Amino acid sequence: MEEINRRASSFTFLPQEKVIFGPGTVNQLTEEVDRLQKKKAFIITGNTIATKTNLLDRVKRILGERCSGVFFPISQHVPRSDVIKAAKKAREAQADILISLGGSSPVDGTKAVALCLKAGVVSESELDNYRRGPKAKPILGQVIPHIAITTTLSAGEFTSGFGITDEKKGVKELYGAPQFIPCIVILDPEITLNTPAWLWASTGMRAVDHAIERIYSPQCQPFVEALCRQALRYLFFNLPRSMKDPSNLEARLMCQLAAWMSIFGMVNVGTGISHAIGHQLGGRCQVPHGQTSCVILPAAMKFNLPAAAQRLALVAEAAGIDLREMSIEQAAKAAINAVRKLIQDLGCPARLRDVGVKESDLLPLAEAVMAEVPMFENPQPIKSIEEIMGILREAW
Repeated sequence: MEEINRRASSFTFLPQEKVIFGPGTVNQLTEEVDRLQKKKAFIITGNTIATKTNLLDRVKRILGERCSGVFFPISQHVPRSDVIKAAKKAREAQADILISLGGSSPVDGTKAVALCLKAGVVSESELDNYRRGPKAKPILGQVIPHIAITTTLSAGEFTSGFGITDEKKGVKELYGAPQFIPCIVILDPEITLNTPAWLWASTGMRAVDHAIERIYSPQCQPFVEALCRQALRYLFFNLPRSMKDPSNLEARLMCQLAAWMSIFGMVNVGTGISHAIGHQLGGRCQVPHGQTSCVILPAAMKFNLPAAAQRLALVAEAAGIDLREMSIEQAAKAAINAVRKLIQDLGCPARLRDVGVKESDLLPLAEAVMAEVPMFENPQPIKSIEEIMGILREAW
């Protein structure tokens, strides 16, 4: 089970300067803003944090006179209209540094605002020029710095890519360049205490998804594999602990570190069909990020078993399963069952129907997934819409 890819390869690092982690580390925000010699910090956050917690007020107090403005809400899956509004307000505030506060939507929304400020984008249609693809205009040079203070486990703060939803088409589209990764990330388990339990658990499953799809990726490298296997060990142990006792800061911090590990090698090792379907479920069906993983990952693992049994056995080992009396195939099936049990134990939705997806949604969804880049990095080659439909039916 310890085979590695011995082909000549390389590892590319993203230009992220610092990750600060541990209880109370949000208080280091002003020190980092001052170190970067910035004076006008602009905060971007979601509606729940802004209106139902004291986190926004706390961050504003920490920044003091350095806070030049706030935008909320960045809605789920980052609609284009929100991006343009936020960028306009950031310009008016003369922001010289952006602070995202929240989960993946504020993080992605802040990256999108950085794009607008850099490229002079002032309308929704202008975003088309920078959407990933052969005709995308390049982004050259540095962009406005971004400090991410995160409250979930989806790990978008460790990536340079981001999604923006075209509301008119109902499609979530991908953007990105290396310089859009936040320069500084703050992982403070204390500020996650206000995160709703369902969101914490489901984004934790998103981190599980990141790790598993990288472990069985055809491009998997030893360094990435080691991080992802350790991420799974931490998550299988600490996610249930953090749900049983939400005040357990050690368990919450270990989940945060595991989420970082799960996505660290994302530039070098891609993901597969679970992520491809998840992207479209978000934009088309408005399923929250983490819940897409809950409802799709087990079916994706089952589909990939014929091509990735040995890699899935590594997942079983990370889940703490005794493999001594098992064949490779038995261990792979045990991994799928372990993921299903974790989803159940966390109280997360397990079926597409549980998150509001109708049976009539499946075919249009499959057609959209066929164009997704992650699909082409799947261990089990996907050659037809019918194969995708098989995964969706299994998950429905």
